[in-house]
Amino acid sequence: MLGTHARRRMITSSFIQLPGIGHVIEREIWRSGVSTWDGFRAARDLPAVVMGRRRELSYMLGECEERLAAGDSACLAGMLPASEAWRLYPDFRDRAAFLDIETTGLSPAGAEVTMVGVLDRGGYRAFLSGENLRDLPSALAEYRLVVTYNGAAFDLPFLQHRFGRSVSAHMAHIDLMHPLRRLGLRGGLKGVERRLGLDRGELTGLSGIDAVRMWRMWEDGDGGARETLVRYNAEDVASLPAIAEFVFRSMARGLDVETPALAPWEGPRIDHLEFDGSVVARLRRSGPRRL
Repeated sequence: MLGTHARRRMITSSFIQLPGIGHVIEREIWRSGVSTWDGFRAARDLPAVVMGRRRELSYMLGECEERLAAGDSACLAGMLPASEAWRLYPDFRDRAAFLDIETTGLSPAGAEVTMVGVLDRGGYRAFLSGENLRDLPSALAEYRLVVTYNGAAFDLPFLQHRFGRSVSAHMAHIDLMHPLRRLGLRGGLKGVERRLGLDRGELTGLSGIDAVRMWRMWEDGDGGARETLVRYNAEDVASLPAIAEFVFRSMARGLDVETPALAPWEGPRIDHLEFDGSVVARLRRSGPRRL
């Protein structure tokens, strides 16, 4: 039976961010009946491996509480192993940017960012090179979490090369590709979508190579290619909230601790983009894409 001090938050049930606490010791803490930070401080008995460090670890949990209260997601993410960043999702998803970029190549040193799509609870925005891409850093400043697929190896290095490391330094980052691999789902985003039963709609079959081609067509004067490129990018970010929900629930089920019930993400669905002339493409609200 779990401890009676449990709060319905994943991060406040986590101890793996503390120095010297790995998965095995964290499970020992949970199995002793301690399931929250408050419970750790109040417990009369703790596993012997942490009992001698109780004062030190309790102090550090206080630091974690301060960072959480301040909304300092970047600091909390820095304490967690990168593989456990998914634990921050429920506490910061209301201030999350689901993000995907398009480029002219695979290396930040030899290619350029052509556009960036950002989805949040309010809708979708497209930032395009030569038009409004320079506004991206100020737009990202409002978020405390960025969610990507393969963003650690691709999206963020490109953005940091273009704008500097500060463009994402204030945010925690959840790269969905890595927990999905732990869950047995490998490959590209579109393959993961198919395995999870997510429908991409009329742009099914387009690839990153097509995105480069559409960008070149637009540069050559094909105005319709711009709209297709933005729609393609929007489809890439449209599935990220549903996949993030799947990752959180699946990973949490594998832990020996009670985890919070996560209500479905009530964000907009990419089913009708409106182009207002400024290339800040927005969408009408309807039901979010779900598994």
